Amino acid sequence: MTEASKNPQNCKKLILISYDQNLKNQGEVFSSFVNLEVLEMQSDPSIYRLDDFEFPAEIGNLKKLKKVSFLNFPLKTFPEWISQLKSLQHLMVRGNDIETIPDSISQLEKLKTLRIENCPLSKIPKTLNQMQNLQILGFSDTKLTDLSPNLFPNHLKEINFSGTGIYNKEDLEYLKMKMPKTKIYP
Repeated sequence: MTEASKNPQNCKKLILISYDQNLKNQGEVFSSFVNLEVLEMQSDPSIYRLDDFEFPAEIGNLKKLKKVSFLNFPLKTFPEWISQLKSLQHLMVRGNDIETIPDSISQLEKLKTLRIENCPLSKIPKTLNQMQNLQILGFSDTKLTDLSPNLFPNHLKEINFSGTGIYNKEDLEYLKMKMPKTKIYP
């Protein structure tokens, strides 16, 4: 990140691998990446020793962001500022402690791919079915049990529930029957 900070206006893609520091006080740094379109971050396992880890809310001000991936960060709650990223088309938050997604996710009107995976997610927002551009949903390795067809946009191309599979198998088959044009895994 130090190298990218030297000329932040020219940075369109920022990839941070094995990141091991708390970002909560890095808001000013992130604010300078005004042309950032892709933000991919993967933490180092040592980051889980930080009890107060946070992403800076200033990331929500990066209006050109189209793709965000946060892998293996100690998040307990879904960052509310994500709903401010109106250009966002791809969001992956994987390997965390998130249990719910806020209803404000539906404000991401351009979102095509949403993957919230490898976490104790047990509930999806009622507003998810309002997301008209959403095409791909990934809920692998979650604790979802409610697979009611009315929760999902009916125009999805794909939903992935692979992994833990604690949902009722009959509910999965019913969802597949109600959404025949959608590839539903497993």
